[in-house]
Amino acid sequence: MPDKDSRYRFLLEKANVRVIIVQLDETWKEVLRRAEYPRNVQRVLSHAMVAVPLLASTIKFDGRLTLQARGSGPVKLLVVQAHADGGQRGLAQWVGEPPEKPLQAVLGDATLTLQIESGKRGEVYQGVVEAKGDSLQDAIDHYFENSEQLPTRLWLHYNGDQAAGLLLQQLPLEPSAADSRDREDDWRKVSLMAATVNSEELLTSDVTTLLPRVFSDDDVRLLEVEPLRFACGCSRERTSALIQGLGYDEAKDILQQEGQIEIICEFCNSKNVFDSIDVETIFRSDAPDADENTVH
Repeated sequence: MPDKDSRYRFLLEKANVRVIIVQLDETWKEVLRRAEYPRNVQRVLSHAMVAVPLLASTIKFDGRLTLQARGSGPVKLLVVQAHADGGQRGLAQWVGEPPEKPLQAVLGDATLTLQIESGKRGEVYQGVVEAKGDSLQDAIDHYFENSEQLPTRLWLHYNGDQAAGLLLQQLPLEPSAADSRDREDDWRKVSLMAATVNSEELLTSDVTTLLPRVFSDDDVRLLEVEPLRFACGCSRERTSALIQGLGYDEAKDILQQEGQIEIICEFCNSKNVFDSIDVETIFRSDAPDADENTVH
């Protein structure tokens, strides 16, 4: 049985529907180790941690996919990022004790932003919708309904220690294919069968045996199993670049006031501390004459 932190890609061959399942165990626990999230923040963040690799599986990209929710409620910001190599990270910012209530009570008036960044070409695609519904699942369904996408449904589950999700997407037919089936009826039946999968099954079952049982009227083909993991892209080098962005004068002002510059990553809580020698080294290496003998 594959590791619990995995993304499974299936194809329902008769219905021509893509099925993606994500199960997170250690990846989610790693997020919990980084911050003491209240229960209801955990619920929303866990759903986002599952939704992003599900969504990433429906597109071809070589960079990063980011899901962000920003609102006026107790949870001010929710960000989850996934890379094409299976690494992902997430965070939430909140005030007080968010209530055990529907999503709109937690986020308030909020927008849901999905951003795709291409690693090689540097292109950025962004879609923004109002976050509607009782859950993040509802909000993402609303996103798909309001964009020119293939018919898509998803289900998100969480039990405290684990998170999992299932995504269905109807695939386009080949131009030469003769569609003798009622595609709308197929889609309706497949969606109804997917909805019968309960939280415990999706969180704890071996999905390679679960899916053939759920979709017993179809031919279920496992296409791929990919490992997922918590991965934060922060580093001392990237943090040094942030200090460069401040400019020499502002960096020196902070040193005079604080004695050092301390930067903590909001995703993984790692800390980088820079003293006056570090700062001088950063700006010395950034000086034009530092690279005069370098061939680019």
